[in-house]
Amino acid sequence: MMKIVFICSGNTSRSPMAEGIFRKMVKNADVSSAGFSTESGEKADEYACLVCRKHGIDLSDFKTTNISDVDFNSVDLVLTATVENREKIKKFYPDINAYTIRQYGGCNSNPDIKDPSDGGLGSYVVCYFEIKEALEKILKTHSEFEVLM
Repeated sequence: MMKIVFICSGNTSRSPMAEGIFRKMVKNADVSSAGFSTESGEKADEYACLVCRKHGIDLSDFKTTNISDVDFNSVDLVLTATVENREKIKKFYPDINAYTIRQYGGCNSNPDIKDPSDGGLGSYVVCYFEIKEALEKILKTHSEFEVLM
């Protein structure tokens, strides 16, 4: 089973949403998420929970994870929200298999998924659909995943 970690800055919005969406899409992957600037054990953002709940994904029990609490030696694939996140994780783990979420799905022209925390609920809705679309592209281009949806 492939072990995948989604990474963003705070692990309260983008990476938990990506984790939740991808868990709902595939059945043969061990999916988790982490962030650079978070303490482990915090809750997901209220708006991220609300938007995900509207799409059948429950983040109410989600707890943040700092990247220092992840055993990257056992991780097969790291998918990041931004190029900056990807470059940062590669500095810590130069041999890690890391891409932005969009890049892994074949989109290189606009690789970043913007942090929705600067906006209101609408920013989280946009972010949710950007992540979902990128993950759907991954499933179309990477046959190693067993699709549920």
